[in-house]
Amino acid sequence: MEEITNHTSENTNQATLVDRLLGGLIDWIVVLAIYYLLKGLVGWSLSYLVAAAYILVRDALPFLEGQSIGKKVMKTRGVHEDSGAPITNNYRTSFLRNILLFIPIVSIIDALFIFSGDHKRLGDRIAKTIVIYDK
Repeated sequence: MEEITNHTSENTNQATLVDRLLGGLIDWIVVLAIYYLLKGLVGWSLSYLVAAAYILVRDALPFLEGQSIGKKVMKTRGVHEDSGAPITNNYRTSFLRNILLFIPIVSIIDALFIFSGDHKRLGDRIAKTIVIYDK
């Protein structure tokens, strides 16, 4: 995949609030599907771990070309804000972007940040990423 360069939070190629919210909703539907499909096969604890792992590393998975399923559907992609490089195979960055979603009060604060002017979640700010439209 080509490297995407020169993307900043002011770039017009940045994904809109609606596209980010819809992508996130699709990802949570995927998480519930993973959990309930696996629960009957391997039990609740392992199905929970697989679903949680998807949330944490979804933007780095090489077999999804560095996009979560929600981002694929919405044709968006998480990239490093300084270089514009996709975060494919960068599990650390994906983990940093998403770990706050597992801390109850902090996850609400994280989600509210998406309504700021630059539509960046708190996790995006910590990991120094933005979500852009995929070409």
